[in-house]
Amino acid sequence: MASIFGSAARIGCAVFLMVSLAACASAPSNAPRLKGRLFVDGLDVDMTHTVLLKGFGIIEDRSYEEPDIDKLFIAGIENFKTLDPALSATVENDHVFLTYNETHVADLGPASKHDISQWSISTIRGLIVARKLSKPLKEAGAEAMYKAMFSGALALVDPFSRYASYKDAIKYRLLRDGVIGLGVRFEHSEEGPIVQAIVDAGPGWDAGLRIYDKIMSANGVSLAGMTLSEARRRLDGAQGTTLDLIVKRPGAREPLKMTAALDLVFPDTVTSEITDGVLVLRIRSFTQRTAQNVRQAVMAAGNQTKGIVLDLRGDPGGLLDQAVAVADLFLETGTIATLHGRHPGANQFYGADREDISGGLPLAVMIDGKSASAAEIVAAALQDNGRAAIIGTVSWGKGSVQTLQKLPNGGEIAITWARVQMPRGVALHGLGLMPDVCLSGSAPTADEVIGKLGSDSINEIRRQWRDAQDSSDVHEVLRLACPPELHADHPLDLEIARRIVADRSLYAQATFMVEAPQLALKP
Repeated sequence: MASIFGSAARIGCAVFLMVSLAACASAPSNAPRLKGRLFVDGLDVDMTHTVLLKGFGIIEDRSYEEPDIDKLFIAGIENFKTLDPALSATVENDHVFLTYNETHVADLGPASKHDISQWSISTIRGLIVARKLSKPLKEAGAEAMYKAMFSGALALVDPFSRYASYKDAIKYRLLRDGVIGLGVRFEHSEEGPIVQAIVDAGPGWDAGLRIYDKIMSANGVSLAGMTLSEARRRLDGAQGTTLDLIVKRPGAREPLKMTAALDLVFPDTVTSEITDGVLVLRIRSFTQRTAQNVRQAVMAAGNQTKGIVLDLRGDPGGLLDQAVAVADLFLETGTIATLHGRHPGANQFYGADREDISGGLPLAVMIDGKSASAAEIVAAALQDNGRAAIIGTVSWGKGSVQTLQKLPNGGEIAITWARVQMPRGVALHGLGLMPDVCLSGSAPTADEVIGKLGSDSINEIRRQWRDAQDSSDVHEVLRLACPPELHADHPLDLEIARRIVADRSLYAQATFMVEAPQLALKP
């Protein structure tokens, strides 16, 4: 928008600013402007209007269910009480009133506007009044106001939609897409920070740093006596920044000299180990290089592998495209997931179109009550296509997908815009996954669990699950068959998974209910 309000909107702004209010009679003629932007008592009116228009436009356009804009704005205004408890919004005779210390201080107009622009103007009008009355609100700043407004509104949408401020959005993007640095985690010591963990093939590793190394100086500046935060600042910089390090290594006679170039480091969310021919891959979350890391681990294990276990216990999810890519690593054909939403862009289909990198090795997936979202998509794709035995407890049941949309202030809104349908047509949201081998409740022995594989009672539960109606009442009853629990560190789950993938007959018993995989054809 060349002019944020446009001429008509500027007239509207001038009109509402001139309305007689309890604490704001009019906008002064000499109100400051910056590059055509209007400021009133320190409030950037144009930017606030732009952010509200964009943000609520995203919510209205992309929400999975059509939202009630009137209710969202009222909830957002009401949430200013998180900045000052004396503030509130009340609705009387179909009008919204801003209240301060239980006294009406501004009439914000009809409660049924059905118009984002009009609601934005009313909200700004209320902010101008409130900032004159409320010192905490005025001192909070624009970002705090945006957060209060959008958080209050999005709370009515669903638990997974959220607003992130400019700083938080940067942090989230770095977690998803990588960070610039050495790829090293430190702990404090008086002589200099000690390497506590290091990303394989990251800049620090490539320079020669190892666990327990103590960094004495960087670019000639001693790090001795610095706090951990101060030392980190000396070791940070832009991509390509060179650090000449002096390092003290346990057991070494002399300090070591190293040169590291800061680079983009991706979060290391995949770890692997192979024991007795069984490769265990633990995926903590799905970030930008998760599928690539899984592929590398499988290829590195080579011919010594006789079975693979994907450990998704406690995995909260992450990037959808990485979940699809991980599932596709082990499928040659079949549907991976189908997404449905109100917005045309939310309707998507994902099918397998590559070779199985494992060559068809037995595959087990471990899940628990915290396995959610992207983790559930992977497990569902492999289970419904008859490619893996699922072991553990019922999963979280987060079958919703959020789209990330950037706002003019640099913040972002994550809005739920689609629901996931598992390959066999059952909705994932609210239901979750039923494992082929249930380990909820008191822990039996591995032999007892193995002895019950393929029993009629287990198969009947599987049938009911795969034919489940999309009903919260039905979901609640079905989930009781193997209640969700936290099993992230349970050794029994891993022992059973190892035994199943290492023994072809046990693997067949754990997966024999599954029919032939579907073809990856769009409906």
